[in-house]
Amino acid sequence: MRKLGYLALTTVALMSSNAMADTATGLLTVKATVVKSCAVNTPASGTASNAVIDFGQVTSFSQNVDASTSTAGGAKISVLCSNTTPWTVAFDNGQHVDGSQRRMAGGTSEFIPYDLYSDTGRITSIAAGTAYSGTGNGQVQSYDVFGRIPAGSTLPSPGVYVDTVTMTVTY
Repeated sequence: MRKLGYLALTTVALMSSNAMADTATGLLTVKATVVKSCAVNTPASGTASNAVIDFGQVTSFSQNVDASTSTAGGAKISVLCSNTTPWTVAFDNGQHVDGSQRRMAGGTSEFIPYDLYSDTGRITSIAAGTAYSGTGNGQVQSYDVFGRIPAGSTLPSPGVYVDTVTMTVTY
Protein backbone atom coordinates (compact mmCIF):
# COMPACT_ATOMS: atom_id res chain seq x y z
CA MET A 1 0.00 0.00 0.00
CA ARG A 2 2.82 2.33 0.66
CA LYS A 3 4.04 2.09 -2.88
CA LEU A 4 0.66 3.03 -4.27
CA GLY A 5 0.42 6.14 -2.02
CA TYR A 6 3.87 7.30 -3.07
CA LEU A 7 3.08 6.79 -6.76
CA ALA A 8 -0.20 8.73 -6.49
CA LEU A 9 1.51 11.63 -4.72
CA THR A 10 4.28 11.77 -7.34
CA THR A 11 1.74 11.82 -10.19
CA VAL A 12 -0.18 14.72 -8.60
CA ALA A 13 3.05 16.69 -8.07
CA LEU A 14 4.10 16.24 -11.72
CA MET A 15 0.72 17.27 -13.04
CA SER A 16 0.64 20.47 -11.02
CA SER A 17 4.21 21.50 -11.99
CA ASN A 18 3.38 21.05 -15.70
CA ALA A 19 0.27 23.26 -15.37
CA MET A 20 2.37 26.17 -14.00
CA ALA A 21 5.02 25.98 -16.77
CA ASP A 22 2.69 26.72 -19.68
CA THR A 23 3.09 30.14 -21.40
CA ALA A 24 1.25 32.27 -23.89
CA THR A 25 2.62 35.21 -25.88
CA GLY A 26 1.17 38.48 -27.11
CA LEU A 27 2.55 41.43 -29.08
CA LEU A 28 2.97 45.08 -28.17
CA THR A 29 3.10 47.47 -31.12
CA VAL A 30 4.98 50.71 -30.57
CA LYS A 31 4.24 53.33 -33.22
CA ALA A 32 4.93 56.97 -34.14
CA THR A 33 3.94 58.78 -37.30
CA VAL A 34 6.25 61.61 -38.32
CA VAL A 35 4.46 64.14 -40.44
CA LYS A 36 6.04 66.70 -42.70
CA SER A 37 6.45 69.89 -40.65
CA CYS A 38 8.41 73.13 -40.50
CA ALA A 39 8.63 76.15 -38.24
CA VAL A 40 10.51 79.41 -38.64
CA ASN A 41 12.31 81.02 -35.68
CA THR A 42 11.58 78.10 -33.39
CA PRO A 43 14.70 76.81 -31.68
CA ALA A 44 15.01 73.17 -30.64
CA SER A 45 13.45 74.08 -27.29
CA GLY A 46 10.18 74.74 -29.13
CA THR A 47 9.97 78.34 -27.89
CA ALA A 48 9.36 80.87 -30.63
CA SER A 49 11.70 83.85 -30.83
CA ASN A 50 12.12 86.75 -33.22
CA ALA A 51 15.18 87.27 -35.34
CA VAL A 52 16.58 90.76 -34.73
CA ILE A 53 18.67 93.27 -36.67
CA ASP A 54 19.64 96.11 -34.35
CA PHE A 55 21.42 99.05 -36.00
CA GLY A 56 22.15 100.44 -32.53
CA GLN A 57 22.48 104.15 -31.78
CA VAL A 58 22.81 106.21 -34.94
CA THR A 59 24.06 109.80 -35.10
CA SER A 60 24.67 110.19 -38.84
CA PHE A 61 23.83 108.66 -42.19
CA SER A 62 26.87 110.12 -43.97
CA GLN A 63 28.03 106.50 -44.52
CA ASN A 64 26.14 103.23 -44.83
CA VAL A 65 25.09 101.86 -41.45
CA ASP A 66 25.36 98.06 -41.45
CA ALA A 67 24.13 95.43 -39.00
CA SER A 68 23.13 91.77 -39.11
CA THR A 69 21.13 89.26 -37.15
CA SER A 70 24.33 88.19 -35.37
CA THR A 71 25.53 91.67 -34.31
CA ALA A 72 24.50 93.68 -31.25
CA GLY A 73 22.89 90.70 -29.56
CA GLY A 74 20.61 89.89 -32.49
CA ALA A 75 19.17 86.46 -33.14
CA LYS A 76 19.60 84.65 -36.47
CA ILE A 77 16.61 83.37 -38.39
CA SER A 78 16.08 79.67 -37.84
CA VAL A 79 14.19 76.96 -39.66
CA LEU A 80 13.23 73.66 -38.06
CA CYS A 81 11.84 71.09 -40.50
CA SER A 82 11.36 67.36 -40.34
CA ASN A 83 14.13 65.35 -42.00
CA THR A 84 14.17 65.36 -45.83
CA THR A 85 11.45 68.07 -46.06
CA PRO A 86 12.31 70.72 -48.69
CA TRP A 87 11.53 74.30 -47.59
CA THR A 88 11.78 77.94 -48.63
CA VAL A 89 11.56 81.06 -46.48
CA ALA A 90 10.01 84.17 -48.02
CA PHE A 91 10.20 87.69 -46.56
CA ASP A 92 7.57 90.38 -47.02
CA ASN A 93 8.46 94.08 -47.35
CA GLY A 94 7.56 94.97 -43.76
CA GLN A 95 4.82 97.09 -42.27
CA HIS A 96 6.02 100.51 -43.47
CA VAL A 97 7.08 99.82 -47.07
CA ASP A 98 6.98 102.66 -49.59
CA GLY A 99 6.89 101.15 -53.08
CA SER A 100 9.55 98.48 -52.64
CA GLN A 101 11.62 100.40 -50.05
CA ARG A 102 11.49 98.90 -46.58
CA ARG A 103 11.31 101.52 -43.83
CA MET A 104 11.44 101.66 -40.05
CA ALA A 105 8.86 103.98 -38.52
CA GLY A 106 9.23 106.27 -35.54
CA GLY A 107 6.03 107.95 -34.52
CA THR A 108 3.54 108.48 -37.32
CA SER A 109 5.32 110.41 -40.02
CA GLU A 110 9.09 109.81 -39.88
CA PHE A 111 10.88 106.86 -41.41
CA ILE A 112 14.37 105.41 -41.89
CA PRO A 113 14.87 103.42 -45.12
CA TYR A 114 16.76 100.13 -44.96
CA ASP A 115 17.57 97.13 -47.12
CA LEU A 116 18.03 93.44 -46.33
CA TYR A 117 20.63 91.12 -47.85
CA SER A 118 21.47 87.42 -47.69
CA ASP A 119 25.27 87.91 -47.85
CA THR A 120 27.90 89.76 -45.81
CA GLY A 121 28.96 91.88 -48.79
CA ARG A 122 25.36 93.10 -49.08
CA ILE A 123 25.20 92.29 -52.78
CA THR A 124 22.26 89.85 -52.88
CA SER A 125 19.18 91.83 -51.88
CA ILE A 126 16.26 90.15 -50.14
CA ALA A 127 13.25 91.49 -52.01
CA ALA A 128 9.75 90.38 -51.15
CA GLY A 129 9.73 86.67 -51.94
CA THR A 130 12.04 83.73 -51.37
CA ALA A 131 15.47 84.38 -49.89
CA TYR A 132 16.52 81.09 -48.33
CA SER A 133 15.80 77.47 -49.18
CA GLY A 134 16.99 74.09 -48.05
CA THR A 135 16.06 70.62 -46.93
CA GLY A 136 15.15 69.84 -43.34
CA ASN A 137 17.46 67.64 -41.33
CA GLY A 138 15.36 67.41 -38.16
CA GLN A 139 17.52 70.05 -36.44
CA VAL A 140 17.46 73.84 -36.29
CA GLN A 141 19.16 75.41 -39.31
CA SER A 142 20.21 79.05 -38.68
CA TYR A 143 20.97 81.83 -41.14
CA ASP A 144 22.15 85.43 -40.91
CA VAL A 145 20.30 88.31 -42.50
CA PHE A 146 22.28 91.47 -43.20
CA GLY A 147 20.80 94.96 -43.03
CA ARG A 148 21.91 98.34 -44.34
CA ILE A 149 20.68 101.90 -43.88
CA PRO A 150 21.96 103.58 -47.05
CA ALA A 151 24.27 106.59 -46.80
CA GLY A 152 22.58 109.91 -47.53
CA SER A 153 19.32 109.04 -45.79
CA THR A 154 17.69 111.94 -43.95
CA LEU A 155 18.36 111.84 -40.21
CA PRO A 156 14.93 112.02 -38.56
CA SER A 157 13.94 113.16 -35.06
CA PRO A 158 15.44 111.27 -32.09
CA GLY A 159 13.53 108.16 -31.09
CA VAL A 160 13.24 104.44 -31.65
CA TYR A 161 12.44 103.35 -35.21
CA VAL A 162 11.08 99.86 -35.83
CA ASP A 163 9.70 97.70 -38.61
CA THR A 164 8.46 94.11 -38.60
CA VAL A 165 9.12 91.84 -41.57
CA THR A 166 7.04 88.67 -41.76
CA MET A 167 8.87 85.50 -42.76
CA THR A 168 6.86 82.61 -44.15
CA VAL A 169 8.21 79.08 -44.46
CA THR A 170 6.69 76.96 -47.23
CA TYR A 171 7.23 73.21 -47.23
